[in-house]
Amino acid sequence: MSSITKDRILSIDALRGTAALLVVFFHLFGMTALSSNNYLYFLSAFGYCGVYLFFVISGFCIHLRWAKTLTKNKDDEPKISFIAFWKRRWIRLYPAYIAAIVIFLVWEHYQGKLQFNDFFIWDMISHVLMIHNLDNETVYSMNGVFWTLAIEEQLYMLYFLLLYLRKKVGWIITLVITFFSRFLWLGISLLITKGIGFELPFNEGALANWWIWAMGAFAVESYYKVIKFPKWCYSLTLGTGFLIAAGSLHYFGLSNPSISLFARMAIIFEPFLWGAGFFFVVNRATSAESLLNWSGVRYRLLTVPAFVGLFSYSLYLSHELILQILIGTNRLIVCMVCLVFAYIFFLIFEKPFMAYLAKQRMSRLQAAEMEAF
Repeated sequence: MSSITKDRILSIDALRGTAALLVVFFHLFGMTALSSNNYLYFLSAFGYCGVYLFFVISGFCIHLRWAKTLTKNKDDEPKISFIAFWKRRWIRLYPAYIAAIVIFLVWEHYQGKLQFNDFFIWDMISHVLMIHNLDNETVYSMNGVFWTLAIEEQLYMLYFLLLYLRKKVGWIITLVITFFSRFLWLGISLLITKGIGFELPFNEGALANWWIWAMGAFAVESYYKVIKFPKWCYSLTLGTGFLIAAGSLHYFGLSNPSISLFARMAIIFEPFLWGAGFFFVVNRATSAESLLNWSGVRYRLLTVPAFVGLFSYSLYLSHELILQILIGTNRLIVCMVCLVFAYIFFLIFEKPFMAYLAKQRMSRLQAAEMEAF
């Protein structure tokens, strides 16, 4: 076991890999699959929900260090250094992100689509600063999945506010605040869009997705037994119910745009349902983590999605490029090429930085042990 894979949570990696594959399938078959009679195509039309699973997992993983540290010393609340936190995030995520941007620019230049004008300058600045989700012109430019990465970065900023709220008012009120932040962002988006004519995206805002992310952070405290959830929080029946409700709202809202009420409800409430459903799924999966150490069928079934989960970030970053290059090619072949290219991308632009951070973590642990001795 390498320093990179040591102490990783198998169930979380499996869910992360599943989320990445859902997004890839969604982009392979597209929205038109909603009207398909092929069940595989039809189900792939809901693959965008992988984004919301990613948000829950992200909240779980980012808050993991805090929760794990608290279990070792419950009398002393962990302190998280703002600078150290961002240094780790930058080293872990930014090199692969910049590499993906460069590769996409090269591809656009090869196609003759790259235009060096004022918009290109703003597009590049907004992407480098991770604020491209705040402008309707740049939110889906360059690479259609980059908008979620901007949300992630902004949610990392909100994490410090989340910790403050958790300490001052507790989890219940904190979750209420994050829940209604979606409606706050809706008001801000409408006010700016209608007031000054600048189209500020709503669903692509960090505040609009904060509750989903916070539910992941909430879940990791249960995993490390910082808090105790009631049994119903691990119910797959409830989780499946929320996921079906989310898919139904999407189907009746967006596949029948004439039903304006459903369409509006889908835009506002659908992400809540996905987030709630995946909260239950994450709780159930991680609660069974100890069982996954067995060398039985369950373990073997999870190794494939868990392996994909290891390089899921690279798959998420790069699959749009492969889809564009291989447009019109057999979808199974395209999917395989996406996985192979993503793994190579991971080996070059992700793994070295993951290894560096793992080495730094081991050095800190050894230093702490020496001080304790």
